[in-house]
Amino acid sequence: MKLAIITDSGSGLSKKEAATAGIYFLPLQIINNEEEYRDQETITTEEVFALLHKGDMPTTSMPTMGSMERLIQQLKEDGYEEAIAVTLSGGLSSTAQVLYAVSKEQDFLLHIVEPYTTCNIQRYLALSAKQLADQGLEAKEIVQRLNDSITSSNTLIIPDDLQHLKRGGRLTPLAAALGGLLKIKPILKLNTSTEGKIDVADKVRTMSKAYQSAVDTFAAEGITEDYMLSVLHTDAQDTAEKVQDLMKERFPNNDIYFGWIGATISCHTGIGCVGIQYVKKVKGV
Repeated sequence: MKLAIITDSGSGLSKKEAATAGIYFLPLQIINNEEEYRDQETITTEEVFALLHKGDMPTTSMPTMGSMERLIQQLKEDGYEEAIAVTLSGGLSSTAQVLYAVSKEQDFLLHIVEPYTTCNIQRYLALSAKQLADQGLEAKEIVQRLNDSITSSNTLIIPDDLQHLKRGGRLTPLAAALGGLLKIKPILKLNTSTEGKIDVADKVRTMSKAYQSAVDTFAAEGITEDYMLSVLHTDAQDTAEKVQDLMKERFPNNDIYFGWIGATISCHTGIGCVGIQYVKKVKGV
């Protein structure tokens, strides 16, 4: 059957980048001062950074029901009989749950991949799914290969402050409580063990120790050359480059993606956040 791939803007892909890759795109919503925007359609990542620098506290929401309905209709019109959706973690958003309900209502076969994270792992999985679909693999096999990689993945987040994450309600109670403690720099994690919710991985006293501890954590988890790594940031280029240097020193033979945390996710991390990710490369990609 003809198979489509879907992702949302949590992946960090723009609508144009997704279209170039042959992936269908759902924009998450960003709300600031009662103005609603479609991520990467009516607002850019740079514009979100500018709002955060001003001290604004934008909120986010899943794609509109209408955009999901139109997407499924478009897939049918384009001749697709089924699709794989790689959306951001169900622990952060109801996007996957609602999209599945919409597809069922429209009698369209949809396979949901739960990445238990977002950002570049989500992006990599969506792009990998498209490559495998182009190779002619069936949806069941593609989903299995993605899930195999997801079981060997991790995301660590080092925010400059926790106010945005606390306000957005994306933290576990323990992680939120730590935000009020002085001289504590929590390293946050997002993976299968946290069921895609943000929890505490470690607590240190300084940011430099936080970055080193995060990289040390990855090194202790058995990463080989078969893993793809990422260093991401919310307008913290200099700091992120230092973290990238630590990663290159520890993992000299791995591919390391360097870039921004996407606009929607940046609304929750705030300016100055650095994140690192790893995921085992998808078989056949």
